[in-house]
Amino acid sequence: MNSSTSVESSFLHRLAKHITASGKWAAIRNQSQKDLNMSSFPHKKIEEWRFTDLRPITRTEFVPFDEAGVFPATDIEQYFIPESDRSRLVFINGNYHEKYSSIGGLGKGVTVGNLSDFEEHDSVSEYLNKLVNYDNDVFVHFNGLNFVDGAFIHLEKDAKAEAPIQVLNLYTDAKEPFISTPRLLVVAEEESDVTIIEDHIGLAGNTYLTIPVCEVKAKQGAHIHHVRIQRDSLSALHVSRPIAYVEKNSEYHSYTINLGAKLARNEPRVVQEDEEVDFTLDGLVLIDGEQVADTHSVMDHRFSHGESHQLHKVVVNGSAHSIFNGKIFVRKDAQKIDSFQENRNLLLSNDGLVNTKPQLEIFADDVLCSHGATIGQLDPEEVFYLQSRGMTEEKAKEVLTYAFALETIENMKVESVHKLLIEEVYRYTKANTVAKVTA
Repeated sequence: MNSSTSVESSFLHRLAKHITASGKWAAIRNQSQKDLNMSSFPHKKIEEWRFTDLRPITRTEFVPFDEAGVFPATDIEQYFIPESDRSRLVFINGNYHEKYSSIGGLGKGVTVGNLSDFEEHDSVSEYLNKLVNYDNDVFVHFNGLNFVDGAFIHLEKDAKAEAPIQVLNLYTDAKEPFISTPRLLVVAEEESDVTIIEDHIGLAGNTYLTIPVCEVKAKQGAHIHHVRIQRDSLSALHVSRPIAYVEKNSEYHSYTINLGAKLARNEPRVVQEDEEVDFTLDGLVLIDGEQVADTHSVMDHRFSHGESHQLHKVVVNGSAHSIFNGKIFVRKDAQKIDSFQENRNLLLSNDGLVNTKPQLEIFADDVLCSHGATIGQLDPEEVFYLQSRGMTEEKAKEVLTYAFALETIENMKVESVHKLLIEEVYRYTKANTVAKVTA
């Protein structure tokens, strides 16, 4: 380990010394402590991190949560989605708040609650911290050492959640930068069905580091619709680890919307565990200013007869920086795989930066796999056409940007979430096309 890596790896290890690896989740904490001690902080000499500047994290003086001077949350009801008025879990700075949660309206066979209340549940014992397969990942290990509360969603065989489940993660203002470690475990038994809205929202403009870890198990014939919305403070740092395992005839459809954070690193993974699966790993990134949004995804086909789809769309303005590395793995003997991946990037400014690397690794010969990436600005001819129909240049650019971004959110099942995301896209496109035209 060189001196630079030693310095960069010290802050999480230093904070870990303040955490007791005993009490609730003692086994997970002890293992995470051992794994953390053997893992170093990533740096730009590692291929997977070479485009990502981690200095916003490594140069921030984080303090233990109880020393951060955290302010209370207020007016949080505005972030509740109406469809989940009886199917909502609320976590503030990683801690469960029963006062704001409501979990009585999901129907027979659906269990939802705080992980800490289900430590002895069979699915928690079997899967918690067992699915999150990220080799030597210092962030996963710190989450395992530090978390206490988390969201737990379990569906029995043939159970159907009667309403979308909102997992609302809020981060409050504080005197000092702190670290939050949210956790989510979803286990959907055979032929079950659920829609999950996972939301991360910064209530102020303060600096914090949030490290969400999400583990999903979709058993045979299960259907999961999972929307992840990242609306952190523009001074926040967000490093997320969502991973899903899909069994025979199951479907997992994930849609990640990245709007906030100064630096966001998302590493979604989906693992095929049997034949006849279908999964989606779509994303929309809207960034400006000096934001950095980094997505490293993996779609891992291990058995024959599987379908997967990924459309990752990005709009960049100002000096913002988007990074995308999407991997499609097709293992040996995993025949009859149909997988599609596309990364489309729209640059609204001359100072924005995009690094993209769609990647195929195929070890089977009877597959239909494709990938591609585009980077460009608005088409002047399209802008001119709309101007010829009476639009101003500013309005024409706004409409074209809006249309580009909107495609990713067309599959939102929950009406209020669909409306919310349309409003977010409109707010972004109006603000940033105005900024560009008047610059």
